[in-house]
Amino acid sequence: MKSVIYTHKSINMLRETLLEKGCTFVIIDNNLQHIAENFAGFPVFCLKFSEQVKTLDTVAQIASWLLENGADRDALVVGIGGGITTDVTGFAASIYKRGVRFAFVPTTLLAQVDASIGGKNGVNFHSYKNILGTINQPQWIYICSDMLATLPEREFKAGIAEVLKTFMLFDKENYRKAVEFFAEVSRRYAARGGNGKPYGAVASEVDGGLLTEIIGKCAEYKCGVVERDEFERGERRLLNLGHTFAHSIEKLTGGEISHGYAVSMGMVIAAKVAVALGKADEAFVRGVEDDLRSVGLPAVLDECPATSHLRIADLADAVKKDKKVTGSGIHFILPKGIQDVEDIMLPLEKIKEIADGLR
Repeated sequence: MKSVIYTHKSINMLRETLLEKGCTFVIIDNNLQHIAENFAGFPVFCLKFSEQVKTLDTVAQIASWLLENGADRDALVVGIGGGITTDVTGFAASIYKRGVRFAFVPTTLLAQVDASIGGKNGVNFHSYKNILGTINQPQWIYICSDMLATLPEREFKAGIAEVLKTFMLFDKENYRKAVEFFAEVSRRYAARGGNGKPYGAVASEVDGGLLTEIIGKCAEYKCGVVERDEFERGERRLLNLGHTFAHSIEKLTGGEISHGYAVSMGMVIAAKVAVALGKADEAFVRGVEDDLRSVGLPAVLDECPATSHLRIADLADAVKKDKKVTGSGIHFILPKGIQDVEDIMLPLEKIKEIADGLR
């Protein structure tokens, strides 16, 4: 099933157009209490979502709540929040009564351009990210640009990495446009010393129309890939660019670092692997590093306090437990240039060998 994506400036249209009376059940992050009035009259499950509660225990709580509130096979479960909220909501709905309908209202940049799109729903298990999950598409996704205005710096920047990853894969022109836009946002925010408006509001101030255009283009690319390769047997693997090492970073830091920051450093490491294999040159790596730094993202492990103690070789050991490992190898996405990537099966021992020589 293909998800329908709705884009509106305001959250107010949601209740009028998409929420179904008598069968809608709302799961919302408690940081969004300021919009809770939009769901008066509907059963609401509220929780402070984080990596620590992205577990089977939380799914069990949601299932109990759905049962207590009379959710039947016609239920529509709506997850409102960031990527963790949508991941948990989609997984809970996918297994409740063997599967009921669900939909998302992503409220972070990361969720709007990546996490809520594609049907991957899951929870963490024994410190491994998303090791339990399903591939099941939401009925619809409601993207509201107004929701980003309250995002603080760290949360907003976490989504920039996924934007640049998407354009690095598919669109050289929009990659450069996005780098220039987010670099200007970073400069303007820094000029204020971090005081005043939230980071998301500064982004809207710089060019709200361009921000909406960037988000829409990213969503369009990801939806297209998912439609063509829902179960990740080919093209969809490209979306894992930077993620092999990013997941290792997240694991070894105990979730202390955001997914977007980990992906940022993971893309640079992937580019360095491409150089080691003779698939890219050092100038490309330096260019990517400069781009990431210009938008306020860390490019290498030393640039982030949570990862400064790690070496790339440490990450290679954790890669062995990645859920995408097949036999003794893993599909690795090599960036050779902007809009020039290659999917290769790389033996784990080769990754380890290369990583030992990287800094």
